[in-house]
Amino acid sequence: MATPTPSTNTPQKHLPAFSSPAPRSVPGTGTIPVNFDSPAALGIAFEGGVGMGISMSGMGMSQLGLSASAMGRADEEERRRRLESVIATLKSRPGRVGEEGIIELCKKEGLEVVREPQGSNGVMLTILIGSETLCEIPVRNGEIESVKLELASDRDAIGFGPSGSKILLNSLRPLPAMTKINLTLERFSHNLDKLLRMDKLSAPENGGVSCYTAIFGVYTSLRKLFEHEKKMALAVMEANTPYASQKAEREVLCKKSGRPRINAGSLGLSLEYWMDRRHLISKKAKPHQPPDKGKDKMDIDSEPTDPNPSDQNSDPETNKIYSLTIECEASQSSMYPPIRLSDSWISDAIEKAPDVADSDINNILLNRSNIDWLDPPPTYLKSPQESGHDAMNLDNDPGRLPNIRFIAKFNPPLVVPLSVADTLNRSLALEELPNVQPTTFVGLALRPGDPDPGLEGIVGASTQELRSQKTVLVIDRNGNEAQRVHTNSLYIPKPEWSRTIEALPFHHPRQLVEILPTLRQYAFLTSVLQDSFAGPSIPDIKATETSSKDGVVEREGEGVGRESVVQLDISLSYTPPNPRLTLHIPRPDFSKSSFTSSALLDSLLGNNPPKPPIHVAIDVCPNADLLVADGNVEKDGEIDVDGKRIVRALEVCGDLGVWGEWVRREVGGGTPIDLHAATSVKLGSK
Repeated sequence: MATPTPSTNTPQKHLPAFSSPAPRSVPGTGTIPVNFDSPAALGIAFEGGVGMGISMSGMGMSQLGLSASAMGRADEEERRRRLESVIATLKSRPGRVGEEGIIELCKKEGLEVVREPQGSNGVMLTILIGSETLCEIPVRNGEIESVKLELASDRDAIGFGPSGSKILLNSLRPLPAMTKINLTLERFSHNLDKLLRMDKLSAPENGGVSCYTAIFGVYTSLRKLFEHEKKMALAVMEANTPYASQKAEREVLCKKSGRPRINAGSLGLSLEYWMDRRHLISKKAKPHQPPDKGKDKMDIDSEPTDPNPSDQNSDPETNKIYSLTIECEASQSSMYPPIRLSDSWISDAIEKAPDVADSDINNILLNRSNIDWLDPPPTYLKSPQESGHDAMNLDNDPGRLPNIRFIAKFNPPLVVPLSVADTLNRSLALEELPNVQPTTFVGLALRPGDPDPGLEGIVGASTQELRSQKTVLVIDRNGNEAQRVHTNSLYIPKPEWSRTIEALPFHHPRQLVEILPTLRQYAFLTSVLQDSFAGPSIPDIKATETSSKDGVVEREGEGVGRESVVQLDISLSYTPPNPRLTLHIPRPDFSKSSFTSSALLDSLLGNNPPKPPIHVAIDVCPNADLLVADGNVEKDGEIDVDGKRIVRALEVCGDLGVWGEWVRREVGGGTPIDLHAATSVKLGSK
């Protein structure tokens, strides 16, 4: 941001004395124009101003940074302090993308940059990031042409350099809907900091243990496990199953050991453990084929086989991914087990034989994989002669362990009950949770911008209720698509104290794989509730009810015309071990006889009493396996106790509104909903 140039013809202006302590606003604008003739005024603009004015509404003098001296003429010390504050703010921000900006950023980070001219209008910038990493950036006519990242410990099977180069190049290019003039080095700086942090931990003065080699070893073992489980998933599929590779990968991602990836969206190793709506696979350039007669509407995956199956281009809007980013951080080896350099965290056989003495009997009974984990030997620091470090530094004496540990960072951070967070900590041999605060799931995951009910002290006084409105695609009685408004209410009778997990240290990849089932529980629960209740509520439409039938209220309102509204009530029991969602929704009746006068008379006389509203209670079990715990959903005149189709429908669409309408059609016998189409329209309308 360029510093405004003071006007040479405008005399110095001083703020007048106010008769009231509260600042006044210019009528019609709500701002007071600020002249930039003094560093004090310029400092005010940087602290709270917008454009060429400062919003004064509801602000006091102290909030604007105005002291008593500033109300008249600020003394030299005050003016110098403000000017230094402005300069420090400007220096802390990364510059703009370009040759000069990159060189200045590297100097600020203490990195060596070699500049070599390339022809008349080109230059090659070579950035030396410690002793392991090299980054080359050719610039021609002020434009970044490409990025080449090289890593000394890289391997062909890892491919860290080529994939990392793409990430760095993308961070130097504008995002969609962003103009080049607003492009800064902020994203590039973030990636550069990550590379620099890894190199500093691996430096000879810290023992010379390569963090990249340690992480690549973990990736090698996790990838071996992933490929084995993917092969097993493919083996149980029928021949010619369409999109078999994507389905097998997603099955391992969401139900097994997760999917490890290098440089998937951000630099480093990530273990993906959950994907929203994994059954919805994006079909690109597929020919339209009408469904066969009698084909189950729930079978949404029966499409032509992809000639080149790949799951790297899943739709981020539909298939949001939850992952753990595996990095290294400084930690005393005497307090927590340090990193180890090894590719052998798991045996070549992958699974133990059933007759092995130490096989887990629970895995055998539940037909689960019994992974044959290995325990690599410790990695010790090199001798002073080998590493070249100061022999007087006792922290790095040979025979000592490195002061570095593995850490898994949650992307995105995950909200779990406090008791679950404590269990996860104890499973990783961590101390008790520090700084425990009375925060709730609502305050952390659904309405983070609002005051947390727990911190406000209003939890327990009454049942918490959140409201929202969403538009859902439905099928009317004639089989035509229509849109319906859902008025959603979320009730939480007994709030559970909760906590946001952002990172967890670990010393063996086995520990991460073992906690994935629990993480998936709360990733799924958070996702479906955020879709319906996160963010500000949609204002109620002022309307007049005109009629009500089939559990749908028809209403008219100014500027909205005529619309149908359904009240969807959801209760949440967040208490471990299995949180429960209970849906209450009006029961429809699509039969023609229900609208006859005789049917109405029977209902009034009690011969044919109206049925109660639909309710379905779903338990979210480990691995996000869904179980119908209770309900009155009927199928062919009988209560559907098994509920397999009910949970399958929720797994497919991952949307409570679409799922609720599907349940109503199942009960009422109306035209079945195409969950794939309904979910796509729902997501596209956001």
